[in-house]
Amino acid sequence: MRLCIKEPIPEVRIAISVLEVAVDAHLAGDEDLAAAKFREANCPITWQWLNEAWTKVHKNVVLKRPEGDTQEIPKSDRDPDRNITQCIKDLVLERDGYRCRYCGLPVVHADIRKIARQLYPNEVPWNPRIAAEQHSAFQAVWLQFDHVEPHSHGGKSSIENVVITCALCNFGKDRFTLRQLDIEDPRLRPPVLTNFDGLERLRQAAPSPVRSSRVVKERRLKPCNDPSEAIGFNAEAFFFEGAYISSGYVNIPPVNGKARWFKLSDTVQGEVAVRNGVKGCVIHCARELLDRRGIHADDYLVRPEQFLTY
Repeated sequence: MRLCIKEPIPEVRIAISVLEVAVDAHLAGDEDLAAAKFREANCPITWQWLNEAWTKVHKNVVLKRPEGDTQEIPKSDRDPDRNITQCIKDLVLERDGYRCRYCGLPVVHADIRKIARQLYPNEVPWNPRIAAEQHSAFQAVWLQFDHVEPHSHGGKSSIENVVITCALCNFGKDRFTLRQLDIEDPRLRPPVLTNFDGLERLRQAAPSPVRSSRVVKERRLKPCNDPSEAIGFNAEAFFFEGAYISSGYVNIPPVNGKARWFKLSDTVQGEVAVRNGVKGCVIHCARELLDRRGIHADDYLVRPEQFLTY
């Protein structure tokens, strides 16, 4: 079985890299370079690769009626919550990161595209009614939440059945089952965490109307002698040198060659701190969250009295 509907071509990955350059250029104050890179990322080859696969979805079907496949069930028997709650979306994003679970492409929240469009309206076109008048790179990296087992077949809007996908893998999958598409269940492969942040750093440059569309808070918490009082009995404190808080995330310098980040939430709290004269951040969370990122928790574990918070 194949892993996804359509393997990403090199031009798509190059376009994503160009988007990263554009965002970093804007944040560095070089608007001319940012504008040029946003234009460059709008690649017609990317659009051609993407377009038919997500508009003529019937062509993605390999087997119309696979033996032993699930079937559509009456609407009265389906999960009444077709829409995925924000809580589930947050948990899925925390688990999967900004990476499609099918094809592996980096993905970007629609808010980031909206911010880029407000900042560079000529370079980031987006006509919601005409696909040909949309920025091709932002089309390709458009973050989606997919029901692996279709909702119409009894699939739940649960963390067990929802994964992060790119636009092609979600829209191209449409209402069909994995067997119809001859695609391997992505849940059989563990999420692959990368240092791609979904271009979330662009939020700090957002005009206020866009920024308010998805509330992301940068928390500065009071010191807590017993973090378990705030976020659960299994919370511990971990100090990371050089870490910083931005746009609702604690960003960690490379560990074993890879940068890491933690999204601030009810179960993850962070604060700027100094330990032994070195500035960084303390994260209060369960050590399992470090394990999932390949971080040896004991190397960063500290007692509350060992650091000073800002």
